[in-house]
Amino acid sequence: MRPRFGRRPAVVAMAVAATLGVAAPPVQAREAREAREAREAREAREAREAREAREVREADFAAAAQETVAEVLPGHPLRERATRSLASPLAEGEKVRLDTATFAGGGRVLLVARGVGAVREVARRHLPPGSQVVAETTVRRPGAGSRRALITSTADRWGPGLTVLSWSERRGVNYQIAVRGTVTRDDLLRLARALPKDGADVPEKVRSLVARAAPPGDSGVDAVDKNAEFGTFGLTNKVLDGAGAAHDDFGNEATLCNGCTYWSGNWAGLFQHLLYADGRLAYSSIDCMFGAQTASATVAWQRAEGLTADGVAGPDTLGRMDNYLTYLWTDQTVDYVGRAQIITMVRVQDIYYYGPKITYGYGGGTLPGC
Repeated sequence: MRPRFGRRPAVVAMAVAATLGVAAPPVQAREAREAREAREAREAREAREAREAREVREADFAAAAQETVAEVLPGHPLRERATRSLASPLAEGEKVRLDTATFAGGGRVLLVARGVGAVREVARRHLPPGSQVVAETTVRRPGAGSRRALITSTADRWGPGLTVLSWSERRGVNYQIAVRGTVTRDDLLRLARALPKDGADVPEKVRSLVARAAPPGDSGVDAVDKNAEFGTFGLTNKVLDGAGAAHDDFGNEATLCNGCTYWSGNWAGLFQHLLYADGRLAYSSIDCMFGAQTASATVAWQRAEGLTADGVAGPDTLGRMDNYLTYLWTDQTVDYVGRAQIITMVRVQDIYYYGPKITYGYGGGTLPGC
């Protein structure tokens, strides 16, 4: 007779073995699943970080422009950057965000700008009166396809000026590349093509305003002799008037010199700001008086420009200076593209005058009251 419990050890061993055999696979599967989930989480995090970094680059206009300039035209380090909010020329209460980056090197200054908001589309009929179109072309933009573009110049009988490539990425988003110095059309187009895809959001209301925008007007004030008219604004000499294209606003104003009629006042102070923007006068020396120091700075500026170096800011000097003025799509401000600084001057719509408020170096400084 067999013992009642003779097979128990074998049954127990089989049960233990079965238990162990069944338990091992779930442990391995769980470890594999956890490893896979960790890998997927890491890849998702890396993708998210890459996307966020790309979005930051797209949002940071100056950083994107810096990468582009370094790639296409190396040797032009970033000098200034800014984001400003300006009044729209198309509707009261609407704002335009203006992103700007300035680069300098090799005898050139590059101003790369983007305007987002209710601004006129880039087209011949929307240019300020008196603008000189050099060429109409196209530029292929990432995410936007082939865009119509204009190349304009501020050069005139007073000498060289700015070469400007501008286009509308879409309604409510304009781009501009302005160059002071020698630049080829190919270089301009290469810069435009290399700028990253634009992701700025434009509301339907703004797009509708842009679609209905009328061409800019012209008060016709420039037809008046400034030397005769200037005194009508008062002895304090607080404004410069101008209309049409910005780059004719200085050349027909009153001559400035040490001892001239308008040797002191805001006109003299504005001129000192231009010398400061070109690195010829220290900001601390701006006192709204055309004295000996300003005359010496004027001589240095004239020599650098190849003009007669007499220390007198007459038509030749002033006409050359206003060739370095550029619009950035609003009717109220004009930028002077200096070799050391960019300064922004208020140019009031319909009245068309400069000053006395002038910002410099994107720091919010203003022209002292004179």
